Amino acid sequence: MKYEKGFSLIELLITIAILATLSAIAILYIPDMMDGYKVRGAGRLVYSDMQMARLRAIKEGKQWAVEFTSASATTYCVKSEVNTTNNAMDGFSTGCATPNDTIVKTVDINNEHSGVTGDSSNVSSNRVEFNPNGTATSGRIIISKGSRTQSLCLNSSTGNIRIVNASTCS
Repeated sequence: MKYEKGFSLIELLITIAILATLSAIAILYIPDMMDGYKVRGAGRLVYSDMQMARLRAIKEGKQWAVEFTSASATTYCVKSEVNTTNNAMDGFSTGCATPNDTIVKTVDINNEHSGVTGDSSNVSSNRVEFNPNGTATSGRIIISKGSRTQSLCLNSSTGNIRIVNASTCS
């Protein structure tokens, strides 16, 4: 009797069935994984812009802010105060389309991370202000999509910003 190498039809069918089952399970988790990637990416984007504003406030010795155009927190701008004629700071104007502030950057989170929503209602006037000594206004920015949520927590006394994988800052 001659010995032949290879796989039988039953062995191939069992292997294909196992691969199909594992693929079906993996496909169910992909949308939730993508939501997590988008939320984390959007959180890092807002975090890095807030850090930039804080560092520039310290470096330049004037107030900087990250202002959200509405409580939905999907569009925001990074801006600084403008010197008036007597070299005093005049405070911030409301909005990201004002000539009274120096707008450095305007960001629409949904351009890079579609479907991500935010909530800046826990921050006064939808604006996080950074002072020349590094302190900031307190509050939290919530970024979410589906069941995935991240919060950017601001400590007013230190200006420290933390990213937490929850809707609260505790």
